[in-house]
Parts: sequence; C-alpha cells; structure tokens
Amino acid sequence: MGHLTMKRQQELVKRLDANPVGAPDSKELREILSMLYSEEEASIACQMPYSFSSTRRLSKLTGVEAERLEEILSGMANKGLVLDIRRKGRSSWFLNPLIIGFFEFTMMRVRQDFDQTKLAGLLHDYLLGDPENKMIIEAVAGETQLIRPMVHEGTLDDSVVEVLDYERTTSVINSAKYWAVGLCHCRHVQEHRGNACDTPQEMCLSLGPVAEHLVRQGLGRSITREESLEIVAKAREMGLVQLADNVQKGVVFICNCCSCCCGILEAYRRLKETTPIQTSNFIARVQEDACISCGKCVKACPVEALSIPAKKRPVELEQGWCIGCGVCATTCPTDAITMVDRPQRVHTPENVTERVVRMALERGKLINLILDEPENMTHRVLRGVINALAALPPSKQLLASKQLQSKFLKFMLPKLSHHPSSKVL
Repeated sequence: MGHLTMKRQQELVKRLDANPVGAPDSKELREILSMLYSEEEASIACQMPYSFSSTRRLSKLTGVEAERLEEILSGMANKGLVLDIRRKGRSSWFLNPLIIGFFEFTMMRVRQDFDQTKLAGLLHDYLLGDPENKMIIEAVAGETQLIRPMVHEGTLDDSVVEVLDYERTTSVINSAKYWAVGLCHCRHVQEHRGNACDTPQEMCLSLGPVAEHLVRQGLGRSITREESLEIVAKAREMGLVQLADNVQKGVVFICNCCSCCCGILEAYRRLKETTPIQTSNFIARVQEDACISCGKCVKACPVEALSIPAKKRPVELEQGWCIGCGVCATTCPTDAITMVDRPQRVHTPENVTERVVRMALERGKLINLILDEPENMTHRVLRGVINALAALPPSKQLLASKQLQSKFLKFMLPKLSHHPSSKVL
C-alpha cells in the first residue's frame, strides 16, 4: 500500500467519481487512496462494473485468474474497499463508493494494517476541511439522498394518524433477519483527532446481508434483535439522532449519531441555508404556553433549528431547517414539543434500486448503471454517442432517434438532456 502511480490515482478517482455520490478530486483523496489501495487492487477496482458482479465476470474483465482474484478481492473486502454479498455459497462483489462505503468501513474497527490516526486526519480534512464543501455537497445534495432521519417514536403527537413501518426504527429492526453492531466511523475519527466525546462508539447498527458481510470481515459484531432494540432505546435516552438507509424496504443500516462528531449532521448545519436537507415525514411543534424557555431543546437540536428570541419566552423553530428527528422533544421537561405530520410527505424510495436510479438520474450519471463496465470499449463508445446526442437540440435528437430506431435512445435522451451536467465519463 502507499505506492499508487499518478496515472493509477487519476483512474481510480475517475472510477469512484462515476458513482451517484461521486469523489471530487483533491490531494487528500489521492493520499487516502494511496494508503488503502495497492497498485494491483486499484487496477482491479478501475475495471469493476457499477453493479454487483460474480468472480467469474470480474475475472473475464480483468484478466486475473479466478482463484487469485478471489484472494485479492477478499483482502479488499477486509479493508472495507469492496462489499462481498454471498448467496448459495457464491460471492458477488461491489466496489464501495466513498459514502456510504469505504470511508466508514475503514474506521469501523481498530486495526494495525495502516495508520488510522493519519487516515482519520485525511478523512476529516477531505470531508469537512474544504472551504468549498465539495464533498459534503456531493454527499447530501439532490432531491434523493443516501440517508434519512428517523423520528423518535415516543415523541409523536396524538394528532398523528399513521406512522408507516419504514418510519419506525423498531419496525425496521424487527423485520430484519440479521443484526450487527460496529464502531461509529465519525466518533472513531474524532477520537484519533483528539476530539473524543463521551458517547459510546459501538452503536452503529447494520442489518441483513450487509450486516453479515461486516461480521465476516471483522467490521462488526453479530448481535440479536433484542440487543439491537436495546441500542436504539439507549440512543434515544442519550439524545442521539437516528439516521437510516433512505429506502422503505431492505434497510441495511441505522446510525445513532451525536451532533458533535457526525459528518452528515455537520453537512446539514453548513448547507442548511443553501441546500434542501433530508427530513423525516414529521416536524416539531412547540406548545408556546407550556414552554419555560429553559433552552434544553435548543442545545439538543442537531441542526440548530431552534432558538430563544430576545425578550420572548417561547422557543422558536425554523421550520425549513428541522430534520424531523424528535431529539428536541425528548429533552423538553414540560413536554412542550411534540412531532406532528409535515404538510407534505417526503418521498422515500421503495428499495435500493429505486434510490440508486433516482440519485444517478438527478446527478447525470444514469448512463453508468446501464453501460456499467468502465473499461469496455463498446460501452465507452456508446457513452460518447449517447452523451453527444443528449447535447443536441430536441429536433435533431428526434431525427437521430428515428434514424437509429432505438427505443433505448427514445427513453434515455429526454432524461439525459434534462441534466446538462451529464458528461462523457
């Protein structure tokens, strides 16, 4: 590790940047990649498709013999660089993006194979040290995001008519078939930076096949359903924010986040005046005559959406900044705050496929999901053709579509044209 050539660094950054949540280039990112990847691993990563792939398919794409490739990929999985999902004894491999991906997995356990203190500093500088906020904008911008806040169920007002199962942390946990807990990436990073907080680190929950993968790789500890529910209850008592996989079905993670360490909550605070933030389907309501202006909720709010105006007793809520987590209500000594329905419901993708497609479409990267082999010459040519056609005026697009007689182009061109950021990848 630590010996990537400049050319390989460029190739790997380009490959990672093609994901729906990309990888803005920087010297910190290149140093991170050089710490984590060997030249051989980076070469394989650059050729991996944008979808789960079998060892056999990857062997054909990379030219690496299957047995040797399994060995390399297993080592990458152990470092958190790839996901290894097993069905009927066979592995399917997926190159992890930055977020949610190897940025978290590399710090979800204490390890000696690389300098975690140095890595923690680089991760922090890349995510939060950039004055232009390029990476955090990449992580949380867009109508469809990776993560959604979960409301604390005990804070819901009696006026709330219905709470769907995917909105209840307890229901999500109860519906899973496998559970694991690992170290919180954010708190572990801050510990290495000398900014450790009092919140326990081992509170990051994973579910289902991803939980099984993390346990296999030593990145998590297998626990029971009951232990998972206990962790959730403890997190509520501690005033932590629960951030989950932004899907209705097949949720694979629930993070219990403190506002002092969490990178996503920091991103929300930094971008709240310029970027729409992800929310739950609920919003805080303050009962003014019950508020004693103690300020506990103001201190507890993870995104600074509450304040006590001068010469006014009741707390005020900036509704556009509330993420709907309910942490404020858990701290109120007079029960003056409850969570009520938002006037307009937030769309939550049904499953991972819908979320990934929506994110890719919004970011002009849908083409990567369809032509998913980055080094395939045919795919590279088609990318150029489709992106060139997308740049044409509508009349010329129609003519090109008629000439090519392609249902695919008729379907894709309006979507690609709607996203001027779409480039040849």
